[in-house]
Amino acid sequence: MTGRIHWWLAAAVLCLTSIAIAQDAPEAKPAAKPGQKVLDRAARDAARFIPQTGLGGDDTAKTEPNKTTFETVKIEVEGCEKMEGYICLPEGLDKAKQYALMFTFHGNGDVGAGRVKNVARITSERDPIITIGVQYQALTDDGKGKMGLPQLCSSGKIIEGSRWLLDKVKKDQPVDPDRVFVSGFSWGTSWASGWAAKEWRDDPENFPFRAVFLYSSGGAVTQETCPPCPWFCTVGSEETKVAGSVNVLAAVRHFCNVLASWGKPVLYHEIPGMNHAVNGRCHQITRDAINEMGGPGMLPYPSGDEGARAEPLPFEASDDQYVQELIELCNSDDWRGALDRIDAIDDDKSIPGKEKRAVKHFDKDIEKIAKKEVKRVDDLVADAIKAEKMPAPWQVKRLRAIVDTWPEETWIKGKGYVEHLATLDGDFAPANREREREQQMRDALALESQKDKRGDAKKLYEDLARRKAEDGGASIWPKAAEYRLKWWVD
Repeated sequence: MTGRIHWWLAAAVLCLTSIAIAQDAPEAKPAAKPGQKVLDRAARDAARFIPQTGLGGDDTAKTEPNKTTFETVKIEVEGCEKMEGYICLPEGLDKAKQYALMFTFHGNGDVGAGRVKNVARITSERDPIITIGVQYQALTDDGKGKMGLPQLCSSGKIIEGSRWLLDKVKKDQPVDPDRVFVSGFSWGTSWASGWAAKEWRDDPENFPFRAVFLYSSGGAVTQETCPPCPWFCTVGSEETKVAGSVNVLAAVRHFCNVLASWGKPVLYHEIPGMNHAVNGRCHQITRDAINEMGGPGMLPYPSGDEGARAEPLPFEASDDQYVQELIELCNSDDWRGALDRIDAIDDDKSIPGKEKRAVKHFDKDIEKIAKKEVKRVDDLVADAIKAEKMPAPWQVKRLRAIVDTWPEETWIKGKGYVEHLATLDGDFAPANREREREQQMRDALALESQKDKRGDAKKLYEDLARRKAEDGGASIWPKAAEYRLKWWVD
């Protein structure tokens, strides 16, 4: 498998290149890459999920979807007259708010209406999600699906009709344009991934999808057209003889390894006991990921890794798109970026003054949260240091980010925060070991996405996985390495 440098390493190289240019020509600014906003968001999203430490969801496979209504519409595009569109709306949507949207494609012999209803189980009261899709394949006379029936129109028209439905729902319903997702089951993965590749190739600046979800099949992308967004792939452990002979499990593993070799953020979820389906555990995985990307945050599972993921910050819910953006930056611990974004919004003459009101003094709200959070997180860090243990990575990241953002404030200086960070940065044995483990993981990721270096990457993963028992098994890095090896394909 061949590929290019991993996304996080590429970002570092780009940063160093920019610094060198600035030193040689202080007035010169490197031109932004096409789709830079999407690339930046994708990197932040990937950091939420990578490295993957295990299978998502839990053994209950339960979801608690809120009530929905279902509507069938004709696709009003020439050549798409035989297609139908389906819209599953959570009840009681507030037009003054914005909600996530999932577009899903059915599989070969599948029924689009049923697939939309199935995937719509990802919606919940805390994060309502609009689910839509189309029927692109002929059905039997009694409205049932059958393998091998013809498409209802050309492949190009299927995508054109799908885009028409997406645009219609975005216009008619309170859709958050920054939380639009696409998915597909079985044959539908080709349509979902192919559409995403087309959008990224044709217009990266306006790429519409936050992430791609592929259920029980690989995708149809090339290294050049593969979007940089996170890819979530689910497959059943029993999918080794689908339709009598097709080893879907092997195919999905191969596809995910190819994406990883290209440096794309890919998460692989092999569902125990599942055959060719999108079951409750797939719903949990999808719901949790969408909750994490611009939503209220993923709810923890009782059996999950305690302390492995940062809790969402206690901001009050807001319907303002700019406030939502700022909250998301803070939840990513880009506190400085959030403050800079407030200044950028204030200076942006294209944004009407009335639309800036909610963010005009939001820096005060951010600082208020930071004051409470820095003390809370520092207490956790201090307890770990006292016990000669390594704090959770997110705790260190959050403490450092807040301290670096407000270094001269009286609520930072002299409070011991800098000293605790200095201890972790110094000759503190647990921190030294944690740095070693993290570096092994980063090195393995970088090697995996370089041509002819995958063997070296695998060895690093194996070496790191053997360190799982160190420091009481609290480190996420050996767990991530061990999980990566579970779906490794040479």
